[in-house]
Amino acid sequence: MLAGAVLFAGWHVQRGTLDRLFDTSADELPAVSDLTSVMATFGLVWLVVMVLALVANAAVAVACTTVTREAVLGRPAPFGQVLRAVRRFPTVLGIQLLTGLVVAVPAVLFALFMVLTMVALLARGDVGPWLAFLPFLFLGAGVLAVWLWIRLAVAIPAAVFEGQGAFAAIGRSVRLVRGDWWRTFGLLLLAGAMGMGLSLTVQLITGALQGVPGPVVPDPETGRFDSADVRAVFLDTLAASGVGVLVSSVVQAAAMALTHLTGALVYVDLRIRKEGLADALIAELGQDAEAPRTPPASGRSG
Repeated sequence: MLAGAVLFAGWHVQRGTLDRLFDTSADELPAVSDLTSVMATFGLVWLVVMVLALVANAAVAVACTTVTREAVLGRPAPFGQVLRAVRRFPTVLGIQLLTGLVVAVPAVLFALFMVLTMVALLARGDVGPWLAFLPFLFLGAGVLAVWLWIRLAVAIPAAVFEGQGAFAAIGRSVRLVRGDWWRTFGLLLLAGAMGMGLSLTVQLITGALQGVPGPVVPDPETGRFDSADVRAVFLDTLAASGVGVLVSSVVQAAAMALTHLTGALVYVDLRIRKEGLADALIAELGQDAEAPRTPPASGRSG
């Protein structure tokens, strides 16, 4: 919803400029300043939407992990308690940023190699056999990125369950996943495939319902397009984009929730397997169940 509002705000701010750009009756070409202004505005809209997506992902991660923690203990997770868990939000956001930077390292190295290869090609005119290694390097960079992502996959549950800081939670994830990489990869891959399937299905349905804007036919006498028709097509496309962003946001939230719930359950499973978490949970539940009871006073009057 916020993303749709940001998109609408961008259109509202640039409405006058867009009218000038789509005015086909003008004899002059659009001014460079108008094009630059529109591109800068919608570039800013894209950036704001990306930031909102990151914040929403962190919020969903905190909520899902908190609910999973209480469910493992056999306790309900009221909305107030989930809301109080927002204190872990900065840590979770920091973990997501750090994880993204770490996982991006292979891509950066591959891009650097590509740049150096192009420089060598321009300088010498021949890069020899190095060009043949590019597909293998690309595949290796992808494999390394996936390997790093799985090693860091339970950092967020570690931060929420144990109150760890960002760096400590990342180190905790590395230790927990060690020796169980393939099992963790399989579970998270299954959750990701389910979320992607849901997203693609909804996108196909919404795309079919939105339809395709009608073609704009130029005037046979002047050879120009009618400004009103061009503007109508643009507004229809913008409205369809807004609806698409709204629907995609809801679906992405559901997919993110599924992924984070799976990550939290994987974290619990790893701790049960490696650290005897089940015995600790049973002991904690037993302590909660044993409340001191005062025997009722008994006696006879008189």
